[in-house]
Amino acid sequence: MTLRIPEVREEAEFADDAAALNYTFHGITGVADLHAQGILGKGAVVAIVDSGVEWTHEALGGGIGEGFTVAGGYDLVGDGDWPTTAAEPDDLPNDQFGHGTHVAGIVAGKSKQFVGVAPEARILAYKVIGESGQSNEEMVIEGFLRAFDSGADIITASVGEKGGFTNNAWAVVASRMVDRGVFVTIAGGNDGEEGAFLMSNGAAGQHVMTVAASAPDVVPAYPFTAAFLSASSENKTEELGYSPAPGQNGPDLFPSSIAGWPVVPLSLDPGSGDACQPIATPPVLPSQSILLVRAGGCSLYQKRNNIAPLNATYVLLYQDGQSPFMAVPANSAGAPKIATIDAKAGEAIIHTIVEGGNVTVSFDQPSTRWVGMYDAASGRPAEFTQWGPNYDMELKPDIAAPGARVLSSYLGGGYKVLSGTSMATPYVAGVAALWVGQHGGRKSGNVDWAKQLAARIMSTAHPGHWVDGLSYDVVDEFLAPPVQMGAGNIHAGRLFAATTSLDFAGRKFALNDTANFQATHSVQLTNSGSAAETYTFSLEPAAAFDSWTPGTGDPTQPDFGKNTFKGYYDFKPQTLDPEAILPPPLTIAAGQTASAEFTFSPPTAGNASNIPLYGGRVVITATSTNQTFGIPYFGAAADIKSVVPGCFAYAAGMPSMVSGADGDGGTPISVKSNFTFDLARNLQDFPMLVVSSTYGAAEIRLDLYDAEMYPDMATDVDWEYPPVPGRRGYVGSATYWARSKESSYFDPSRDDENDVLPFPVLMLPRDMYKQYMWLGRLADGTKIQPGKYRMRVAALRPFGMRDVAADWDVWKAPVIEVLPLE
Repeated sequence: MTLRIPEVREEAEFADDAAALNYTFHGITGVADLHAQGILGKGAVVAIVDSGVEWTHEALGGGIGEGFTVAGGYDLVGDGDWPTTAAEPDDLPNDQFGHGTHVAGIVAGKSKQFVGVAPEARILAYKVIGESGQSNEEMVIEGFLRAFDSGADIITASVGEKGGFTNNAWAVVASRMVDRGVFVTIAGGNDGEEGAFLMSNGAAGQHVMTVAASAPDVVPAYPFTAAFLSASSENKTEELGYSPAPGQNGPDLFPSSIAGWPVVPLSLDPGSGDACQPIATPPVLPSQSILLVRAGGCSLYQKRNNIAPLNATYVLLYQDGQSPFMAVPANSAGAPKIATIDAKAGEAIIHTIVEGGNVTVSFDQPSTRWVGMYDAASGRPAEFTQWGPNYDMELKPDIAAPGARVLSSYLGGGYKVLSGTSMATPYVAGVAALWVGQHGGRKSGNVDWAKQLAARIMSTAHPGHWVDGLSYDVVDEFLAPPVQMGAGNIHAGRLFAATTSLDFAGRKFALNDTANFQATHSVQLTNSGSAAETYTFSLEPAAAFDSWTPGTGDPTQPDFGKNTFKGYYDFKPQTLDPEAILPPPLTIAAGQTASAEFTFSPPTAGNASNIPLYGGRVVITATSTNQTFGIPYFGAAADIKSVVPGCFAYAAGMPSMVSGADGDGGTPISVKSNFTFDLARNLQDFPMLVVSSTYGAAEIRLDLYDAEMYPDMATDVDWEYPPVPGRRGYVGSATYWARSKESSYFDPSRDDENDVLPFPVLMLPRDMYKQYMWLGRLADGTKIQPGKYRMRVAALRPFGMRDVAADWDVWKAPVIEVLPLE
C-alpha cells in the first residue's frame, strides 16, 4: 500500500487597544503555564517517523548528534527518487520534503519566532519519505522498528492512507509497541469532508493515540502598524497582525509602499453583516486607502461581488469575534487584494472613527517576523479532521490537539504555516514528552506507563463544539461527537494537576451497534490525593448525526440507489441519547483504587436506516477538588449488517471486469468472456477486476471454480470456507500483478508476469477504487488451464463470518472460457 503524507494546508486575547499578541499556540492547552513552571521535556526522547529533519535549522539546534536537539536517527530511503528507484539508506536523515522539519519544530523547536511543546526534549528522526512525499506501509513499519530499538520514549508519525481496520499490519505493530512501554501517536488524517468510518490505517491501532485536529486560540499573522489619531489629536501607534491570502509563491503580502494610508470602513456598525447586499451608499475611497469590511453574515464570495464596484485596491476583513477564523482564499487577478485582521483590531478602528478620529496603516514591517491573532472559535474541531470509528466499531480518534494554521520550522531555515492532523499529532507527542521529563518514561521500569499516560490524557481532555460541515459555523447547542474529536482537546495543565487516574481499559466505552451492543462497561479509579475523595457520575451527550444515505431496490443492480456514507457537509446534529444506569457516589480512600460500573441501553429514537452515530462522555466529578474527568462513549443506533445490503459499490458500477488494451476502457466481460492470456502490449487479453466497496471490506476474494461442477453460485449451495482445491469444483484463487494498482497496462518487454500477489485482498477501505490484473496464474503458482470457469468475486460483509455463505456479498460474474494460447 502506498502511504502519503496527508495533504496539509498552507495557511491570549488582544488588549483593549487591539495590539497584536506574541505568537504562541500553547494557551488553550495549558502548555504555556507548564513552560512558565520550567517543565520543558528535558530527558524525553521523541522518535519522529517522517521525511527526516533539517537539523541545521536554528529552531532545531543547528546540528545533529550528542548535545543537539536532533540527537540522531536514520535515513531508510536515501536522497534519491525512492520509491520510483531503489532506496539508498544512510545515517543522515536530511529532509528533502519539509514535512518532517515542520513536525520536529512542533515537538521541540525553539527560536525567536516560536517555541515547540517540549523544547528540551531530544529528537530522533527516521526518514521513510523522500522528496516525492510518498512511502509505503513496509517502510513505515521498518521506521517504527528502528525507533523502538533506539530506546525512544515516544514515537510519532504524521503519515498514512485511508484505513479503518484495527488489525492492519502497521496498526498491530504500533499497538504492540504501546504494550511494551512506548507512547505512540499517529495522525487520523485530513479527509474529514468524506464523512464517518474513514480512519487512517496506522491510526486505527487499538492502543495507539490517534489524533484529530482542532483550532488553536491564536493563529500566526504578519505585523503591520496602525496609527490611531483621536478627535482630540491624541496619537497612538499599535502593532497589529494580518493574515494575507495565499499566493503562488507564498503569502500574498500587502506591499511596503502602503505607508500612512487611511482606513475607510464600509459600515460604522460593527454588528452588521457588511457587504452581504449590493451597497446602496458606498463610502468615498481615496485612491490610496484601505477598505475595512466586517466578516460574517454571508459568504466571502458574496462580499467580493458586492464590493467590486467600489474599485477598492486593498481590503481588510475583520473577524466577527464569534465565528471560526476566516482565512481568505487566493486573490483573483484584477480583484481587490483581501487580508484578514482580528475582531478587536477592526472594532478599535471603527470606534476611533466613530469618535471623530482617523486611523492610518503602514505595511512596512519585516515579513520574516510573526505576531498572533485571536481565534474566537478556538477548540472547535478542524473542518478537515478525519472521522472514525474503525469498521469494527472501535472508537477513533482518541484525542484532539491544535492542528489548524500552525507555525513551525521549514526547509531552508525558514518557517511555514501549515494545517493538518500532521500538526496536531506531534503536539500530543510533545505533551507526552513534558510528562516523561517530569515523571519518567520507558526507563522508569513501569512497562504500563504509556498506557497510563494515554488514559490520563484522554480523561483530562475537554470537548469542543459541533461545527457545521457546510458553513463551518460553530453550533454551541451541541458538543462535537467522539468519532470526530475522541475525548476532546488535550489539556496539559489538567493532565499534570489531576489527582485521580483512570485505567487504560476504561478510557473509552465503545457501545457498538444495536446487533452487537455492549451494554456494560467499567472503569477503575485511583485516588492519588492525600485525602479520601467522593466521586459522582453523570452523562454529557454530544451531537448525534445520520452517517448513511440508504438506497432502494435490488442491491445487485446498478440503479440500486446511493447506499453510501454521507459527507460531512450533509451532517445535521441531532439529539439521540442512550439510557444509562450510573453508579451511586463512590468514595475512595487516599492511595486506593475502586471500580465503577455503567450499564447502557441503546437509544430508541433515530432512523436506523440512516445509521445514526451517537455519543458523548461520562463525566466523573471529584467533589472535594472539583476536578472533572471524562470517558467518551459512542455507538450506532442501527444494525449495520442489516442496513448495509452488501459491500460492493453497485451504484458506482462496481465490481466490473474488462479486458483489452488500455485507452478504450477495455471490453466488458459481458461482451467478451473468453481469454487466451496473451500479454502482448497491443492485446492485453486477460481480465482486469475493478472493485470499490461501500463499507470497509475485510476480505475480497477472486476464486475459480469448474463451471460444470459449481453451477449454482446464486445460492452457494456447494460452497465451503476455506475452499480446498479439488473439492466441490474449486480450482484455486486467482492472483494479480503486483503493479496493477498503479499501472493502466502490462508491458511484457518491461514488466515481470511472475511478479504477482495472491487473492484474497485484505482490508479494503470504503470508496477506494482498486484494479487487479489477472495474468492467468493461480495462487499455487500454476497457470490456469483451458476450460470453462465460474469466477466467484466476493466481499465479506460488515461483521460477517467467513464460513457463512450469506455473509459474503457475491458478484454474479459470467462464466469465462480460457482458450489455448496459439
